[in-house]
Amino acid sequence: MQEAFPPTIIYAEEGEIASWSYIPHWNPIREDTILASIRKNAGFSCTIPYSNQEIEKLISTILITIFDHLKKPELGHSLVYFLKELVMNASKANSKRVYFAEKGLDITDPADYQAGLKTFKREVFSNFETFAEKHAEKGYYVRIDFKVDKDKLLIQVKNNAALCPDEEERINDRIRMAGKFQTMEEVFAYGFDETEGGGFGLIIGILMLRKVGLDENVFSINRDNGTTAVLLKIPVNLLTQEQGMMIAQEITAEIERMPQFPESVIRLNKNLQDPNADFGSVAAIIKTDPSLTTEVIRIANSPIYMLPRKVSDVLTAVKMIGLKGVKNLVLSHGVTQVFSKLYRKEKINAVMDHSYKVALYCSQIAKTKRMDPILEDIYVAALLHDFGKIITSSLQPKLVDRLNTVCREKGIPITTLEDLTEGYNHAIIGAQLAEKWNFPEKFVQAIRYHHVPLEADESFKALLSSVYLGNELFYYLQGERTFEDFNYQVLRFFSIETEEHFTRFVKKITDTLEKVPLR
Repeated sequence: MQEAFPPTIIYAEEGEIASWSYIPHWNPIREDTILASIRKNAGFSCTIPYSNQEIEKLISTILITIFDHLKKPELGHSLVYFLKELVMNASKANSKRVYFAEKGLDITDPADYQAGLKTFKREVFSNFETFAEKHAEKGYYVRIDFKVDKDKLLIQVKNNAALCPDEEERINDRIRMAGKFQTMEEVFAYGFDETEGGGFGLIIGILMLRKVGLDENVFSINRDNGTTAVLLKIPVNLLTQEQGMMIAQEITAEIERMPQFPESVIRLNKNLQDPNADFGSVAAIIKTDPSLTTEVIRIANSPIYMLPRKVSDVLTAVKMIGLKGVKNLVLSHGVTQVFSKLYRKEKINAVMDHSYKVALYCSQIAKTKRMDPILEDIYVAALLHDFGKIITSSLQPKLVDRLNTVCREKGIPITTLEDLTEGYNHAIIGAQLAEKWNFPEKFVQAIRYHHVPLEADESFKALLSSVYLGNELFYYLQGERTFEDFNYQVLRFFSIETEEHFTRFVKKITDTLEKVPLR
């Protein structure tokens, strides 16, 4: 007979633990409830029958809220994955008990354990929805406890199934193995079995701990009275957000050999620096470069300006865009021209098509906040934000493909995994190249921090918030993000407080751009 669910307390007085039991489609845990418990130095807990996407959203909300309260907001995002992995593993351990019992297998018997694993993953997780309810029927649960104790954040993940010897050995083996890996390249090179995930997620989680100044020593595994508990003791004051400024040697060499912009772009830039420059002189230089001519006219006719009729000549296009707008757009054009001589067209187009779509989203987002004075800056920053990906995908296509696959399967942001590689973070690489080309600081920061806007200088907050939101919105509309994945401080900057408000906000933007071609 399995242990019954722990009692449910929606809110508790000081000194007690606020506890919550999972009820589908009902989530009473709110930010104010979490903060009230933390401020009182009381703990709180969640008890669930199994892990699913809704539970992962809840875990993200709790952890990010706690770290924001502790003045370390970005660390919450860094540790969310590791906690999700622990909860999923606890839920998976319970699933194995249900499955083995149905198959008449003894999970503590080594021969039965190996036999059951051969079909466990395929039969259970290919049809988990129908299998999940059996967790509750059999009384299995996962309980997650949170408590801030002075300078430590304590998190315990507990399930009512004691580890069997084979499971314990498998976990310890993966922890030992993680000590041998320094980068994702080494993890990929090793290869893992697929019987129950092969401990791949646990190893990634440990690598993530190292990126914030921790390691596997911050957690312990305990078996007691038919339960298994993983306890995390996180010394908050010692946590650091490693900037990961390392760049791979081959990338450094690539940046060093990168040529300057085409002559027409250099001449145009020089002319634009002249205080006596006018529309006529700028248009005359643009006309000498057919590709630049096409780009300027295309931008003038884009939704950013919403002109009543199409523009077909350079002079009119320059007048509509303005000298500042032309100066900014020359940067994105110069990047494309340089890359077109070095890398394959499909690599460039894949990134630039994405960037163009993001730029359109950003321009509409900026208009909702009435950011007209920096509208062109936001648009160009969005066009430039991902050009580091052209370099990484060209030099290390297999690595980039595998990183993207893991991101989709594990729900990990690409920038988080790139930080675990040996110098292939596309944002850092793009910013380094932007500095080589003497881009204005606002664009260097937009490229460097477009995934982590809160780390940029305060003076660029509006610019970075817009580029971040436009980029994340692109992935949201592709089904690769949920509302809970968005940085809530950025959402608040745009006066978005609820998911309902966010949905209306997105609909307004997409309705406006519905008839806009990708390129």
